[in-house]
Amino acid sequence: MEERRLLAAAAGFGGAEAARRRGGEWLRAEVARSGLRGRGGAAFPVWTKWEAALAQPGPRVVVVNGAEDEPGSLKDRYLLATRPDLVVDGALCTALALDADRVILYVNEEADGPAGAAVNDAMVAGLCTAVLPSIPSTASAHTSQITVEVVSAPAAYVFGEDSCAVEFIESGDRTAKPRKKPPFPAAAGVGGRPTAVSNAETLAHLALIARHGAEWFRQVGTPECPGTLLVTLPAECARPGVYEVPAGAPFAAVLQHCGGGPAGAPFRGAQVGGPAAGWLTADGFDTPLSPEAMAAKGTMLGCAAVRLLTEDRCAVDAVAEVEAFFAAESCGKCPLCRAETQFFARATGGLAAGKDVTEAHLDKALELADMARTNTDCALARFPAAPLRTGRERFPDDFAAHLAGDDCGRRHLGASMAISGWPPPWFTPGPGVSPERTTEGSP
Repeated sequence: MEERRLLAAAAGFGGAEAARRRGGEWLRAEVARSGLRGRGGAAFPVWTKWEAALAQPGPRVVVVNGAEDEPGSLKDRYLLATRPDLVVDGALCTALALDADRVILYVNEEADGPAGAAVNDAMVAGLCTAVLPSIPSTASAHTSQITVEVVSAPAAYVFGEDSCAVEFIESGDRTAKPRKKPPFPAAAGVGGRPTAVSNAETLAHLALIARHGAEWFRQVGTPECPGTLLVTLPAECARPGVYEVPAGAPFAAVLQHCGGGPAGAPFRGAQVGGPAAGWLTADGFDTPLSPEAMAAKGTMLGCAAVRLLTEDRCAVDAVAEVEAFFAAESCGKCPLCRAETQFFARATGGLAAGKDVTEAHLDKALELADMARTNTDCALARFPAAPLRTGRERFPDDFAAHLAGDDCGRRHLGASMAISGWPPPWFTPGPGVSPERTTEGSP
């Protein structure tokens, strides 16, 4: 169970140094052999995204997506606060592999971490030129032609979407919206140039592949999803925090051995992949943490931001909380998405509050979701359906009680989800965060 590849890695920029020494073609081959998949939620193969960018004429752009816009996810902010050098190393590796001349660290504005200091260190090492007001423009005689800058991402859900990130980077407009696709950013992104947008954790893994090779990377994990992954366990656990575990580890083992089990009431359900994921019931907690295993259970691994339903909480209330979040975070650009998310929120919120909501209303919400999923500019319209569909299937007693107008006998928190601020209560790094520092609740 215990694997600390990212959080215990040697400091510095060994990956970029190896890539510069051995060449971009070598690194492209290693990444293809490694089977590295994105850790931002979609689990898309990194090599496939690279191929799309390489098919377009350069120079190219690399965007590090550290917006971390998923409620309950703290892994990227934790990584950028404790191991920013590893993320910058992976970004520079990507730039060298793709013949990119510009790297943009797109970081959640609430995460006041030392990313800029890591960029400065890379500049001193001659690996890049910094474009940061607080960092001198001078560098060593061997400075690369790669420029690196830090852009603060608004703390809102839509700004983590890759095309919206590109739009904001270009315009700085806090009302920016996702772009219609195609073209995707890999074909036409920042400044119309091919742009590889990768999650911060993904790039940290990539740095280690450049340092140690594809075979080393594949020594843990599953054949389809090699390596480790960072899991965020919430306050319902005795030891909440960010943990690094092998991909494919049983979810129940992670809850027990890392999270210490329940902090209070026992668990009866979980959304392993964040609020858009389908629900697992407790009898499915032995499911491995891999995209394939979670999909077989009707849910997804996502960014491994775990949300737990305790025995004393109403499932209808928990679903309504999710749907209210999506309605609030829909940017409003696409009419179908706006109508769908608002209908989901009204139907589930009304049901939780004891209003006159019927099975037909819930069925209509799911029909709207099917209409909206192929007629919108981003994926948000796909997200409300799975929590409601699996909630009805897996917690039928809660839904039956509310549909009958009865009291389900469980707690109604009526809480609103939000993109968690930084730092969380369990993160207390103190001055001078070092790569070796860990926190209570961390691995």
